[in-house]
Amino acid sequence: MKHEDGREGVLKSPRRNKKGNVNEVTQQRFQEEVRRMEQLTSDGVTGIVPVLDADPDDPPQWFVMPKAVKLTDALRPGGRPADLRTVVEAICQIATTLAVLAERNISHRDIKPPNLLYYQGQPAVADFGIAAWPERPELTAATQKMGPLYFLAPEMRFPEPGTPGYPADVWSLAKTLFVLAKGLDYPPEGTHYTQGSEYSLWAQGGEAAMDLAPVLEAATAYEPHERLTMAAFRDELAAWLELHPDPVEPAHPRFRRGLRALEAATAVMRRHEEELRRLLPEQLRRLAKAQHGESDRWLRPALGTRYPEGVQLIDLHGYPDDPDYDMEVDGMALSSTVPDKAGRRLVLGGFLMGTVTTLAAEIQQDGKVLASWSEDVNVLLPSARVALRRITAEVEAAYAALPAG
Repeated sequence: MKHEDGREGVLKSPRRNKKGNVNEVTQQRFQEEVRRMEQLTSDGVTGIVPVLDADPDDPPQWFVMPKAVKLTDALRPGGRPADLRTVVEAICQIATTLAVLAERNISHRDIKPPNLLYYQGQPAVADFGIAAWPERPELTAATQKMGPLYFLAPEMRFPEPGTPGYPADVWSLAKTLFVLAKGLDYPPEGTHYTQGSEYSLWAQGGEAAMDLAPVLEAATAYEPHERLTMAAFRDELAAWLELHPDPVEPAHPRFRRGLRALEAATAVMRRHEEELRRLLPEQLRRLAKAQHGESDRWLRPALGTRYPEGVQLIDLHGYPDDPDYDMEVDGMALSSTVPDKAGRRLVLGGFLMGTVTTLAAEIQQDGKVLASWSEDVNVLLPSARVALRRITAEVEAAYAALPAG
């Protein structure tokens, strides 16, 4: 339909059954959707398909949404395969919208490709028919599946009353990212384990796709409480985009070889420790360059030793100052620059407690700490690399501000 001012829209009304009738639950859902979407539109919430007009009667029988294209079509112009980075950008924007809605205690519960559109040059979320809103009566029976079948989180297959939909939205959005990038209609079932070939995006993005794999694994954890939150999912996708600012080139499936592919099949602890060791040299070279003007002035052999001689952390980095506390870590990687003329060294590394890695850095002199930094991360996720770069930059700046040695 077309408005007199030239705007084009799509009229939406309650879905009728085979007999041409609208049952009571469908009617109630529709009325809730109209009222709530009008409120979000009025509040200026972006990233949703807004309401242009609605039935002024109460209860409303129709509303008009703007004409938009399917996100799937927008990502695949001319039917060409979607670029992995373009897909991640779009899903990151959708995750941003859903995180904002989660702050308002709204969960969509029906995330799948057909409900994601492209409107005014941006991805947008549509169809809030079964969304959970604050103070909205539950209109779906506990024995009834809730959400998109092939994109459905395990806990939503037969949800208990009051089951929160926020973790399910993360699961469904991660599955949506996968099918959009892979060019599939439906995703594989279950958690996207990084070692599973059916969950691989290697052909779509090579090494960059392997950086994305642990994000999808964490977003599709079987237990809802172990899953990334929507805000964390958004942040990990943003971190991945920061690490890969250029278009991602597809890779040939036959050439998937080497350390990164082998790491995916190793034990969890070893994966974390080896990833930490892999990430540190680049930043240690950076610190050596800042301190000595030469990027090789750091202790490379120290990284290969669990407790390197002459290199240690002095601060507790958030752990209890208790003489009876036994800080036996599960893994460690640590090195430092060669001390300068004043005996100052820059120490960088991390230690593992379970699957949590504490990134740590110190400026040391004569057995004392001049400055220190630490941050807890999952070292397999892109955000860990961003955090490591940030800490390194802070060490670099702090050292530059010290008096000349």
